[in-house]
Amino acid sequence: MKRYVWIAFVLAFSFSGCFLEKSPEERGADVVASVSKCARLYTVQYNVRKVLTHQDFSEVELKLFWEKISIPIPGERKIILPMDATVKAYIDFADFSSKDVSVVGDKITITLPSPKIEMTSSKIDYENEKQFLSWNRFKFSEPERESLLKKGREKVLDDMKGTDILERSQVGAYNALLPLVMAAGFDRENITIRFSDDVSGKPVKALMWNGNDL
Repeated sequence: MKRYVWIAFVLAFSFSGCFLEKSPEERGADVVASVSKCARLYTVQYNVRKVLTHQDFSEVELKLFWEKISIPIPGERKIILPMDATVKAYIDFADFSSKDVSVVGDKITITLPSPKIEMTSSKIDYENEKQFLSWNRFKFSEPERESLLKKGREKVLDDMKGTDILERSQVGAYNALLPLVMAAGFDRENITIRFSDDVSGKPVKALMWNGNDL
């Protein structure tokens, strides 16, 4: 009988440890462990349609007195090529660790890497493609279209830097991580999520709850 009482006592003591309140530091460690499981956090998606245009003229190269000269040939060609692309902003957690989490009392501050953008897909809308050719010019080849598409991708990504996609990505990351941090035992008003820097390298304003949803 005493044996069963002792076993019951051990089990009761073991389970009671599960309900002991964790310290803020332990809860901060739980946040680090949970966030580190996510390799990337995609927060914003833009569907972009861009119309690519290109016009060129033909010319012939001749050699005159050991020098090369180019002589334009009458006739031109032009292409209008619509392109659909998907651009996403994400937070890369590859290097996220305990050094990015600071716990002081009941307050926690999380420093995230700045958002990055990438084009996840792109395609040419061949149905709405248009070409204008002079009688002596040939249609644009597939490699020429692909070359134009490559330049279009680069232009779209460059243009996206002038939009609010990075700012929206920061807010999206805040809203995505907030429930996780609260689940670890931190009150909403004690949670601050900031970012290391923006695209210009300057510190950005930390995001924290002010009574309104971000």
